[in-house]
Amino acid sequence: MSRGARLLANLGGEEETRWRGRESSLLRVAQLWGLLFGDESRLLSDPREIPWPPALGARPREPVFPWLEDGAGLVCWLETRDARADPRAAGLAAPGPSPEDVARVHDKAFAHRCALRDGFVPRSLRDLIGVLEPAELADADAAVRRLTRLLECWPAWARARFTLKPRFGSSGRGRVSGVEGIADTREIRGALPRLASLGGALLEPWLDRSLDLSAQFRVDPEEGTLMLGTLEQLVTPSGSYRGHRGWVDSRGRVVSGSDYDEALREAAAALASAAAREGYFGPASLDAFAFRLPEQSEDDCDAPEVFRPVVELNGRFTLGTIALGLVRRALGELKAPLGLEPGNRRAFVFGLSAPPGGWQAAASGAGRLARLVPLWQGDGAGPDAQPALLFAETARDLDATATAVASN
Repeated sequence: MSRGARLLANLGGEEETRWRGRESSLLRVAQLWGLLFGDESRLLSDPREIPWPPALGARPREPVFPWLEDGAGLVCWLETRDARADPRAAGLAAPGPSPEDVARVHDKAFAHRCALRDGFVPRSLRDLIGVLEPAELADADAAVRRLTRLLECWPAWARARFTLKPRFGSSGRGRVSGVEGIADTREIRGALPRLASLGGALLEPWLDRSLDLSAQFRVDPEEGTLMLGTLEQLVTPSGSYRGHRGWVDSRGRVVSGSDYDEALREAAAALASAAAREGYFGPASLDAFAFRLPEQSEDDCDAPEVFRPVVELNGRFTLGTIALGLVRRALGELKAPLGLEPGNRRAFVFGLSAPPGGWQAAASGAGRLARLVPLWQGDGAGPDAQPALLFAETARDLDATATAVASN
């Protein structure tokens, strides 16, 4: 019997059994996740050895973070009842948090309520975000009336565009939008049953985001929060994930480089403590963003940009966890070529697919210290369609690549 973990890559598991039909399309991400674990760990969907990218050097025996294989057995991307009941996991120990504890903290309403309590909601949003329970969405007429009353209390700038997003969902799936404060539309009425089935919804203004960030950490009720790093998220205008960027030092510590990093870390520590009190332990992340208010808004008028340090708490592994782990895996081969010594840092971009023009072209334009780490693993697609890490001396060297990755 292998000593490694058995990995259930239920990406999108917030939607319970709906993730199953997507397993093959997510195999590449699942394999990247598997690279963080020891050499004897396997994906439940594929008992073969997880392919190792040659650009990462020799394959290590141990996981990139020691706690990844605590207790070995079954490791889920997201702990859910459906994951625990998977026939492929029969007989495997499940040392992770209970699905019930995960559900309490993974609920977007949990993060919002913690943010309100601890003062992390910007003044311009404090009275705008509404939490709707599943029962409130069951009667469409009553739900539309409730939404209309809430929207009527908003300032004009906030009513102009708004969104209802599921309290349990990922990658923006299940979201429905509205304009001009009008809640009684066919799209919104049609979405209400789905939102009810996904644990309810949050009503929020649609904001003009200028910067997306995340904090990655591990919650441990006994040893405290272990901060893994902060990252800038590369996302499309609609919020779909494309990659990450950040800075890494000679010890593998990663930061986003944003002026908001300290505020993000403070909020992450507060949310981690709240999650631990709910019984949660394991990997987690906090999503955050900065946004611009319309000129006609009188809120936060002295600030051209407003930071929202708590958007949602992810009580699971994330692509940010993967990015941090792969950066650490790559450092063994790259410290010397990058001139990475104590006291300095190097910039990097992680992308799930290549920017227009390809990775090699991006590396050619990224300065004298640019180093490309291909992460493709021979699944038939060309190398420029595959994930990669690109390191450079400065963030400016990677600005064009990061913009292209986010728009791809």
